Amino acid sequence: MNKYIKRVHMLAAILTLTGIMATPALAQGGARNVNFAAFQKVNSGFEYDGLVLGKFSSFIKAMDGAQVLLLSHTADAVNGDVINVQQDVLREDKGALGDYGINCQMSFKDESTADNTSYAIGGLCKIIEIGNGKNLKLTAIIPMTSVPDTAQGEDVWVQLYEDEKNGIAFYGNVSASK
Repeated sequence: MNKYIKRVHMLAAILTLTGIMATPALAQGGARNVNFAAFQKVNSGFEYDGLVLGKFSSFIKAMDGAQVLLLSHTADAVNGDVINVQQDVLREDKGALGDYGINCQMSFKDESTADNTSYAIGGLCKIIEIGNGKNLKLTAIIPMTSVPDTAQGEDVWVQLYEDEKNGIAFYGNVSASK
């Protein structure tokens, strides 16, 4: 447990230093679902779009030149939440431990007013591919980025980050919480 507490304090310090620490939780626009996706290009000619229109199936189809690395749906997020998304595989590779995966900590902000909804997410993601001939250690800083609310009638995914060298991109939006 002590190790967990140290990690939380370290994360809070990193987010504060990078200027993306969330504010204390307030129920401004109500709870929302935060949707997050990570992709990596498999077709060198494929280009990511900054905005992708359509429901989830259309979004995935638009990413035909990339492979899905991670899909996440965090239910009932409120202003100030820090969302942790992790997916990875550890394996032994020639006597050494290999790690392949993504680990993200993102702040969710609800800056809605009575007249307008406004949401943003930002944070840090580590992408690791170590072993089996690969040695990728990428730390992606996602600046606080406005994300669309699909409950407003338009299904839109917005690009949060792209690393052109490694072909990795992150997308997000929010949807109504039921």
